[in-house]
Amino acid sequence: MKRILVLNLGSTSFKFKLYEMGEKENLLATGGVENIGTEGSYKIKADGKEKKDGCFCRTHADALELCMDVLNQLAVPVNMETLDAVGYKAVHGGSVSGSRLIDEALLAEMEKMVPLAPAHNPVYLAMMKSVRAKYPKLTQIACFETAFHQTMPLERAVYGIPYEWVEQYGIRRYGFHGSSHSYIAWKMSQESPQARRVISVHLGGSSSLCAIRDGKSIASSMGATPQSGIFHNNRVGDLDVFCLPVLAEKLGGLEKALKALSSQGGFLGLSGISNDMRDVDRAAKEGDRRAELAIAAFADEIVGYIGMFTAYLGGTDAIVFTGGIGLNDAAFRQRVADKLGFLQVKLDAERNVRGYEGKISAADSGAEVWAWETNEELMVARGCVKVLGR
Repeated sequence: MKRILVLNLGSTSFKFKLYEMGEKENLLATGGVENIGTEGSYKIKADGKEKKDGCFCRTHADALELCMDVLNQLAVPVNMETLDAVGYKAVHGGSVSGSRLIDEALLAEMEKMVPLAPAHNPVYLAMMKSVRAKYPKLTQIACFETAFHQTMPLERAVYGIPYEWVEQYGIRRYGFHGSSHSYIAWKMSQESPQARRVISVHLGGSSSLCAIRDGKSIASSMGATPQSGIFHNNRVGDLDVFCLPVLAEKLGGLEKALKALSSQGGFLGLSGISNDMRDVDRAAKEGDRRAELAIAAFADEIVGYIGMFTAYLGGTDAIVFTGGIGLNDAAFRQRVADKLGFLQVKLDAERNVRGYEGKISAADSGAEVWAWETNEELMVARGCVKVLGR
């Protein structure tokens, strides 16, 4: 049995799952810390018990130590030095992908990719270096979000730029949310193996779609950065690059323009209300026109990608909703389904309810529709087991 601690880091959040991996995959504990850098809170579950409280963690490294201390208080002893590995749901490794042991070369490649993942890579780099300094003998493994999309054909990965930029600067489509989409690919192979052409629709604070044929990614809505594709909670998604000079002039420089696009866009920017779709949905139901526009535009982008990916796949056998919005917003799923007449998609009203997992399509639907809670950390743990086996 391998004991693996999986870390999932946000700019101000820290999440973990502790697994025991062998013939069975046992989740021993889960939890996290919110609002790192300010007055925050933690919640940890282990062995049927739960503990939560307020806290102040200055860094993600502080959050790690807090969570490990609480686990020991909950009688789930964790000695960092005796773990088989710490696995990271790492974001951007550029030319380095898959599940890899963390060494100097890998850290250097992640440093190169900071301009393409400024909200993600610095956080992971700081944590990896902190853990290595404190526990130098502990095995650390990075499982990159780009890995699942390495099977995209090259003609779908390149932009219309001088090819030298691809080779020299790494400017190409990489795709992200690989842990989530690969979990959906695996889950569907178990639940509906006859569905060979699957479109995974991960909707949450960050959202993306993936076209999957025979368990492999052939297209992703995200491109060179996690900023791209359909818009997100407060990130712009795709934008015509020639808008940047205009925005830079109006907003006081390129850096300010990029910051605004990554923090004031998406649901927040369009609705003017919130970056949380639940708040936007309430406002739309009360007649707020901008809130309704934000939801309608979000659905429209999703339908557009489903149409594109259906063409790439040569048809669609199944559409799978996952992520916080994808799993829990039944009304939004229905809104999307209503626009998929060209696939003759129909939902079962009794199954299409909040939090239901399984098939939600009607018996006479032209394509299966499913809803699953994703498990990104489990895919990271599996990636770590493979590396340890090598």
